[in-house]
Amino acid sequence: MAYEFKCVHEKDTAPQLDKEADGWFQQARNISKERLPDWAKVAQLYQRAVDKEHWKAMHNLAELYLRGKGVHKDTNKAIDLYQRMVELNVPLGYYDMSVMVQRGVGVVQSDKEAMLFLIKAADMGSPHAQTRIGYIYIYDKNQDPTGLDYLKCAAKQGFADANYKLATYYEGIDVNYPVAMHYYQNAAALGESKGAMNIERVFREGRFGYERNEEIASAYEKIYDQIDDNPDARFPNLAKDHPLPPHPVQGYHADKDINWKPTGRADDY
Repeated sequence: MAYEFKCVHEKDTAPQLDKEADGWFQQARNISKERLPDWAKVAQLYQRAVDKEHWKAMHNLAELYLRGKGVHKDTNKAIDLYQRMVELNVPLGYYDMSVMVQRGVGVVQSDKEAMLFLIKAADMGSPHAQTRIGYIYIYDKNQDPTGLDYLKCAAKQGFADANYKLATYYEGIDVNYPVAMHYYQNAAALGESKGAMNIERVFREGRFGYERNEEIASAYEKIYDQIDDNPDARFPNLAKDHPLPPHPVQGYHADKDINWKPTGRADDY
């Protein structure tokens, strides 16, 4: 894993999606969210999209084959779909293959090969892979700066898990509470209920040196409930609708002047 980090975003490398196929894909996703989904119909729609090289449909149909939903459980067909994604040079395909190889599901288990797939996926911009590698650098290799580069790259792609992992890092390791709160807020805005829950607890209980604030706590409790009811809920204006106050000692960033305030630029945090 000795190579120079370069932040790449998946949208810049993944193949374009056919519009008609994307319509079938979206229809399938909508059906899958119904209370009693017709999984056979979902699988049929995904297959139609797959026939037009829709890589997101390939990923989702593979999941159905692994779980046996709407189709007969068939690991080999799932692997075939992931391999097709790799052939199309899809970042998510390399990530999917890394998971299967690491677990030895449908393929020969190999930690080395799994890591090669993971690195390729991250280099091509997969936020899933970037988050995983960032975690490895920080917690397994004790190379925090490189790990943070990966996590921040994934976070800037709107990947909720990367934002949440950054929050836990700044809370527990860097002890920079306002930055942790910033990333918890980002995670909540992107549909990560644990992000909202952590903010609610901070202001309900007065954690980390923040003063208790029932108004903020109640607002984020409601956000948590909305995500719990609808995992697809997103809150793009969360920071404006429910802003967080500065930390009494650390301000908005423990590593900056106490009077510093966020500008809204991407390099604030």
